[in-house]
Amino acid sequence: MCNKIIDNEVKFIISRFKETSNINPLVKDLTHLKTYSIDDNQTLEIDDAISLERISNQTKLWIHIASPSSYFEYQSAVDMHARKLISTVYLSTKTYYMLPEILIKYVISLSDKEERESLSLGVIFNEDGTVSSSEIVRSLIKVDFRLNYTDADELIDYAPKEEEDLSIISTILQRRKCWRKKLGAIEILESYGKIIVEDNIPKLKIIDPTLSRQLISEAMILYGNIISNFTKVNNIPVPYRVQERIDKLTKPKINEQDNQVLNNFLLKKTLGKSYYSLNPLPHSSLGLTSYLHATSPIRRYADLLVNYQLNRYLTNKDLISKEEVELIIQKINNQGIQNIMRFREDQKFWLSKWFENNSVNQYQVLLLYWLNRYKNICILYFLDYNFSTICNLKSKVNINVGENLKVRNTINNNNDIVYFELI
Repeated sequence: MCNKIIDNEVKFIISRFKETSNINPLVKDLTHLKTYSIDDNQTLEIDDAISLERISNQTKLWIHIASPSSYFEYQSAVDMHARKLISTVYLSTKTYYMLPEILIKYVISLSDKEERESLSLGVIFNEDGTVSSSEIVRSLIKVDFRLNYTDADELIDYAPKEEEDLSIISTILQRRKCWRKKLGAIEILESYGKIIVEDNIPKLKIIDPTLSRQLISEAMILYGNIISNFTKVNNIPVPYRVQERIDKLTKPKINEQDNQVLNNFLLKKTLGKSYYSLNPLPHSSLGLTSYLHATSPIRRYADLLVNYQLNRYLTNKDLISKEEVELIIQKINNQGIQNIMRFREDQKFWLSKWFENNSVNQYQVLLLYWLNRYKNICILYFLDYNFSTICNLKSKVNINVGENLKVRNTINNNNDIVYFELI
């Protein structure tokens, strides 16, 4: 797609956006709600926000999702470019955005203090976490508070009387999670290390599963579940997110393990393959009979496709055909794998640089898995840093999975694997 065509289209979208001043009489005005977005400080693609509405003796949870399809059309130059990329790719030194960066920043993202169109889901719950009623509307919202996860955690923990909404939302969604667990959902709460690069120096950032991260995760699962039920009932062709049934046979072995890190690793190995499908099949680990990705339309094309279809359905326009959606799903599945591999290769490259730069060359590790005993290829978990990686581990003694070890970084003559020896 010619960059000039895309640039001209972007300029037109921004110009039209400024002229209309966001006033659309066909959308529901929810700007009166106190609305929060929770994300990292540096995040540009702000896809989601949440609100709490009090209606007599009930509370209604609102989840607002950015609506790119309110600003550009399917088959436009911007859309075709996004479809080629399939998703934003986050590399350590550069981000390749699915949508034009200027469009994200000034028109689509749910920026604080700015009115934005969104697709909003309103939900009232029963005491047991089931849904009493729900509605999906095209809306106009305004984010009052853009919070990072630390700020959000404090509001949830302390629940000050003047700002107690997040704490109430957290309680509601914890109840919803309990309902999913009764249906067979599996939750793996663990910290994990991620390589970030600043001034060409790799650093390790440890991300903990705090209450605010759990809140956002559960809100997004809720949105994906209810929207999937809506599209299923109304015969709207969309890409559903499917996960095959869990391997029940290995569960007893997992439960015998005392080590939580190893237990989580083995549990993840039993989970079925996840993929996109035109058919609304179950998502096993979430405990749901149907589910889809709809909460990241700025960064994932599968979500953007759902965004198009919802907006078309709600405005009585022709839907994108089942045949077209099926062809796009094939591309999403194929290109999506390539994007994931690109991210993993980038992380692996910078992780090897991190080991090279690290003044510590001895590590406490846990042996998670032997990939090839004869070639000394295994997966080690680095206990002080909360990450695992494929390594070459040289040892003169036999080592079993689940053993805690002390290892020394030896040589690193390529970026494919890091070498260690047992101390």
